[in-house]
Amino acid sequence: MTSAVGAQYATQHCDAVKTPQMMLNDEWSQPPVMELGSDDVIHFSFDEMSHIYHRYTCRITHCNADGTPSDMLDIDYLDGFNDFVIENWENSHNTTLLYTHYTFDIPNENLSLKLSGNYRVDVFDDDSEDDEPVLTFEFSVVEKMVAVEAEISGDTDRTYNEGEQQLSIAVNHNLCNITSPASEIIPVVYQNRRRDNRVVGLAPAYMTAGRTEYVHNTNLIFEAGNEYRRFELTDPDSPGMNVEDVIYHDSAYHALLYIDKPRLSYTNEVDENGRFYINTTEGYGLPIEADYVNVHFAISIPPRFGGNYYLLGDFCDNTFSERNRLAYDAKEGYYFASSLLKLGVYNYQYVWVPNGSVKATPSPTEGSFYNTDNEYLIYIYYREFGARCDRLVGFRVVNSAI
Repeated sequence: MTSAVGAQYATQHCDAVKTPQMMLNDEWSQPPVMELGSDDVIHFSFDEMSHIYHRYTCRITHCNADGTPSDMLDIDYLDGFNDFVIENWENSHNTTLLYTHYTFDIPNENLSLKLSGNYRVDVFDDDSEDDEPVLTFEFSVVEKMVAVEAEISGDTDRTYNEGEQQLSIAVNHNLCNITSPASEIIPVVYQNRRRDNRVVGLAPAYMTAGRTEYVHNTNLIFEAGNEYRRFELTDPDSPGMNVEDVIYHDSAYHALLYIDKPRLSYTNEVDENGRFYINTTEGYGLPIEADYVNVHFAISIPPRFGGNYYLLGDFCDNTFSERNRLAYDAKEGYYFASSLLKLGVYNYQYVWVPNGSVKATPSPTEGSFYNTDNEYLIYIYYREFGARCDRLVGFRVVNSAI
């Protein structure tokens, strides 16, 4: 199975696997981008919804800027052995729904990485007859060869302080020998880690000795959207923010969120730009004591045809699938969806995806406002003439906060 995006995702291929997470140096809010040759460590974790041990093995693959496997061999990018077994696991404790929590680190005492770029970790269940992975993690390793400058403006080449934001990028590469920056430098840009509106294939506007600029490029104009909605549920016996009620039904907890409404104005609230983190009333850091709850989402909005509404956020992999597609209840007059989630704090949005499109718009449900605080991740790859892979030579995170 081949990823088509790369950068930083955890994709669930199996319904029994939940809550995949990557943490750089135990910082939940940091992108999983480690620096080559540093002491950085990425901590990987996920749950399998039973107390039955599964022998999971992992295979690491070096990938190009677009997420496709590169032509490099294991020996080119690994010190150690590939196809390793996940040896750290714990059963959940005092939870209504049983699960087993699996963890591993990269690098570890048996394995380290020696090449920059994108990486994919496919997790396989050795007890399954299916050859497909149950889970795929994607992260990156950067060797800092270039400096990345970035600016965000609500005054774009199309609108003035309306519903869009435009990004300008400059790459300073005067300290490395990049002879043909127009073809050898490959920028890739993400807004809030979304898969659907990432930007690739940028052509430079200006090139001088040691500096390449990507400015006044309409491909770098993004719909600004609104701040993410948020709910908190750290104790199934005590509804938190935006949770109307929690009930116990059919051997499981169900959290009923307050019915959302479309937002017609900018919502000036602090958010985590789509992230989530696991938490309980006893405090962060108890991954085997946090229960699972069926969370029920709903938004009161008239039916719309020619596409589908979806939930968007890190908790649903920032993808559009049946797992996070909303259905319409004609009797109640709202769209709804449910998701089995671990106790914690979650960001989410409702977005519209037209039929035949892979790109979502938040405007019908969230509105779009130039002053929304979005997070832009800029990856700068480099492939010199004749090379066999794309190296990641620069990385920058910038928030709009206009």
